[in-house]
Amino acid sequence: MIMKKFIWIADKFHFLKKWNFYFSLCIFHLSLFTFHFTSAQTTSVTRILFLVDVSNSMNQQWSGASRMDNAKKIVSEIIDTLKRKPNIELALRVYGTESVIDMHDCNDTKLLVPFAKDNIPQLKEAIANLHPKGITPISLSLEKAAGDFPQDPNSRNILILITDGEESCNADPCAVSLALQKSGAFLKPFIIGLREDKDIVQKLQCMGAFYNADDPVGFKDAMLSIITLALSPTYIQVNLMDRNNKPSETDAVMTFYDNGSGAIRYNYMHTINYKGTPDTVNLDPVSSYNLVVQTTPPIEKKDIALLPKNTNIISLDAAQGYLFVNLKTPITNSMLSNKIKCLVKVHDQYGTVDVQDLNTTEKYLCGKYDLEFLTLPRTQLYNVDVSQSKTTSITIPSPGIVTIQKSVYGYGGILWFNGTSWEKIYTLSEKSGVETVALQPGTYKVVFRSKSSKKTSDTQEQKIIITSGGTATAKF
Repeated sequence: MIMKKFIWIADKFHFLKKWNFYFSLCIFHLSLFTFHFTSAQTTSVTRILFLVDVSNSMNQQWSGASRMDNAKKIVSEIIDTLKRKPNIELALRVYGTESVIDMHDCNDTKLLVPFAKDNIPQLKEAIANLHPKGITPISLSLEKAAGDFPQDPNSRNILILITDGEESCNADPCAVSLALQKSGAFLKPFIIGLREDKDIVQKLQCMGAFYNADDPVGFKDAMLSIITLALSPTYIQVNLMDRNNKPSETDAVMTFYDNGSGAIRYNYMHTINYKGTPDTVNLDPVSSYNLVVQTTPPIEKKDIALLPKNTNIISLDAAQGYLFVNLKTPITNSMLSNKIKCLVKVHDQYGTVDVQDLNTTEKYLCGKYDLEFLTLPRTQLYNVDVSQSKTTSITIPSPGIVTIQKSVYGYGGILWFNGTSWEKIYTLSEKSGVETVALQPGTYKVVFRSKSSKKTSDTQEQKIIITSGGTATAKF
């Protein structure tokens, strides 16, 4: 009997082990599926549009061949290098290829090969058949190019303009380029100039990241640099330095703005990783950035250009401490206490950097601050020091309460003696019979005259003394 029971228990144990193995296997495969599904969702496509000048000037000789022939050869070679690159789609738009130069056709721009996967043979064939004819409608071509990119919020849209001339059609390509960047149509475009003319170079530089190619070798180098920049993983590490010059500060929002368009590209929460160092994040190296670290007050770093294939390190002084503000004794009327806020300003600077509630602790950059509490009258403190990793505690006297009872509606106010003169700090309501006002400790006068009275001499006045937590009443 005992042996049979033992065998039964063993069989059950074996079944449970077997069931647990299959269950674990299912979970493993489900995890793999989830990983692949998530990866597929988050994988973004990089779309590169080549906008090629096929105007009549591209017929001119350039190191033993025409500019057009050199451009066709080099662009085709670069396209060949992208054959096996994952998540890349290419397209080709041209201008100046349909109408001869004498027609001055400002609508001469055409998408020859739209974006698609594995379309390199079509691109190379289209490039091989290009023959320069017309003029240089750059602005219209840029506008049309914006519509060549599919509607895909997750894609990186990159435009490479190859040209040897300036705008021919009384338009401003720089303004058009900036507007399209701001709209998110594409990132800051790359422009490769094939002329040594300084006036033309100056007119092309404002459109985006400009490369001037003096010869075919320089042209190819520029193309390779652009492709490397566009496709290389690039990282940034932001070091928020404390007063000991160590990157120990963290937990602040970092906002990266596109330096050209002003659009927000990324928001990241600064993090110290498991190694105890600031974590790195991937940024698109095509753009240059303005960084705002959302400390209080914020820290800014402008014109950040990233070096591709590298971890770019940015160090900012960000030593921080804490400020605690409160009343000496709490007041029972929560509605009144909630109205008392503390305006925090950088010492001797205009503008409020924070509005802090009572009985709270908040983090600020180390330095001197001026505080203004929204009490009646205002309580102002100057040169309050916030030090590295320390908490500065500020406590102000608690207000008292005055209740003003009026038998009739009327006009009036509360005057406060500031040590040298009487200063009006509060206007009584014309349509309220009873008012409750929180006042800081001090000496006050309540002045009142009924609305129906036509005599100045009917003015009434009551002097009151307010103490912290105390109450007073003025009756009219």
